Amino acid sequence: MRKALIFLAAFLTLSSIDALAQVSIGVGSGSRVYSLKQADIISASAVHLSLEAEASFRLGKRFGVSAGASLAGSAGYHFGGDETKNLGEIYLEIPVRGKVFIPLGSTVDLYLFAGPSLSVDLYSIDAHTKSSVSNFETYPTMTRLDVMLGGGIGLEIIRHIRVSLSYDQGLMDRDTASSVTAHTGVAKAMVAYMF
Repeated sequence: MRKALIFLAAFLTLSSIDALAQVSIGVGSGSRVYSLKQADIISASAVHLSLEAEASFRLGKRFGVSAGASLAGSAGYHFGGDETKNLGEIYLEIPVRGKVFIPLGSTVDLYLFAGPSLSVDLYSIDAHTKSSVSNFETYPTMTRLDVMLGGGIGLEIIRHIRVSLSYDQGLMDRDTASSVTAHTGVAKAMVAYMF
């Protein structure tokens, strides 16, 4: 009897999940914020552009989960107010989100989302000269990997258009030098088409 009840509960749970993921492709724009602490705190920002693909699963009308991948670029001209620095970076970001949906009508859902995101700095240069210099060579204590935690708010319109605002804050110190602390955060607005 107990096995039958477990099987029935599992069947009812799985039957409420959409059989296939709803895939979306989107673009985003925003700002990547850098916070460096040495003798004092220095904060600087760079323009952030991203291209994202995401698979979303609805777990009934109110809940959902999603996982995706984003290729993002950040560029800071005269980065941090220093005329000799022009920052350029490319990131691979892999967010996993839990979602709570609030229906606003038959065709529009407001949703809140939160979760972690793995961020890998694929390419980082200081392009202030004709020959760009890798920041990983200039600053050997800088790491490529970050784990970010964040969330945001969005709208799904007729289950085909998604717009969202989000912020992710890096949890890891990206500079392994004992005298320096470096963290990044990303604020962005996204627009996506859901297939």
